[in-house]
Amino acid sequence: MIDAHIHLGSIPDLKGEKWGDFADYKRIANREKINKYCTTPIGMPENFTKNTTPNNKSVLEEFEKNKSVIPIYWFNVFDLPKKIDREYKAIKFHPDIGKINLDDNKIVDFVKKINLPVFVHTNENKEFSTLGKASNLASKVDLPVIAIHSGSVTNTFFKLDNYKFPDNLYFETSGIQYSIILQKIYKLFGAKRIIFGSDYPFGDPRVSLAMIKTLNSSNNEYKLITEKNISKILNLK
Repeated sequence: MIDAHIHLGSIPDLKGEKWGDFADYKRIANREKINKYCTTPIGMPENFTKNTTPNNKSVLEEFEKNKSVIPIYWFNVFDLPKKIDREYKAIKFHPDIGKINLDDNKIVDFVKKINLPVFVHTNENKEFSTLGKASNLASKVDLPVIAIHSGSVTNTFFKLDNYKFPDNLYFETSGIQYSIILQKIYKLFGAKRIIFGSDYPFGDPRVSLAMIKTLNSSNNEYKLITEKNISKILNLK
């Protein structure tokens, strides 16, 4: 299996205690038979308050030691690189850093320039990261767009009926509030548009896999969701 969405690092709480550990994730992955994981740096509180980019270099350093890591480059609109290392298989954008819409022209132009699949954070309760905006981005680029969290919150269940989703828009499983949301996505779009991800350390792959199992999909569909879809998108060998 391939976990399409994890973060490298721990998240501190307000008391300074760190939660999550990459070594612990690797133990979980081994038990669950997760062989590869799409990895971005972790977004720290100061990245959001100061509009800065998380440490992408740390992901490539880990990749050199661990070939189970699939490097994903986190970018924000305040720090757009002219190019990125060819080891990165995709790029990720979180619109709440800097409060800029997913379908803003600066984002669209950068995605076209880099020409890699793009992971985008989505939350139907946020102004800048609705599934509608993710869909608009997907309609403007000839690349796969993966909606991280698939809108996340309860309101997503109803909003799914309001948007037109192009065929290059995919739905990732981490952070979805209720299984009924994923079940509706499955009914509307099928297994070929769903991608397993955990958002570790915020989420846990065991939780995402349990939610996927509520779909009662066939064995082939389960493999599409947990491995084949993301492998095809990222052109993994």
